[in-house]
Amino acid sequence: MIRGVVIAIIIGVAIAGLYYTGALQLGQKTVQEELPRALDQIQNGLTYDKFVNMVDSQRDSLVQKMPQKTIDLVLEEARKLPTTVSESIQDMASKLGSDSQSIIYSKQGSFVGLEGNNAKGKAIIISAGKVAFLRFQDFEVTNGPDLHVYMTSGGNISTGMDLGKLKGSIGDQNYALNGVDLKNYDTVVIYCQPFHIYFAQAKLS
Repeated sequence: MIRGVVIAIIIGVAIAGLYYTGALQLGQKTVQEELPRALDQIQNGLTYDKFVNMVDSQRDSLVQKMPQKTIDLVLEEARKLPTTVSESIQDMASKLGSDSQSIIYSKQGSFVGLEGNNAKGKAIIISAGKVAFLRFQDFEVTNGPDLHVYMTSGGNISTGMDLGKLKGSIGDQNYALNGVDLKNYDTVVIYCQPFHIYFAQAKLS
């Protein structure tokens, strides 16, 4: 009697496990299929990669037609695709033709996530001879589509300077500050161009 009950319990647990695994796989498959279908409805043949690599003017017109659910799917896809980079201080100093022995650390700040995104690491202004550059150390941020790095005053990108695309969502990286008047800026911002979302910032002091 007891043996029969035990066997029945084992069988029940096994069936429940198979059902859960199958349901989970089905759910993942549905999510994977949802984004291509949603993007195709916005523009025939549109894929995530095509969307991310579009010029701003083309992409902006598509974003205006996107329902919030499609935007959420694009952001979810980006979160699953972190990118890595690894640059040394000496790499940047040598590219700028500066003596790496004369490196001076000036302002720095710690990254914090914004609008539900995670971020960590430091933003550091480094001078090497007559040039300066911005360095991200031990850096990591939630990945997003077409993230850019801005030098700003008070975190406002509208009056800030775009330093270009974020090189990687994980890892140490450098950005040249040629022609940037550092007296005008006190906050580094990571900003999602397509959806106008602030992903992270570091206040420099």
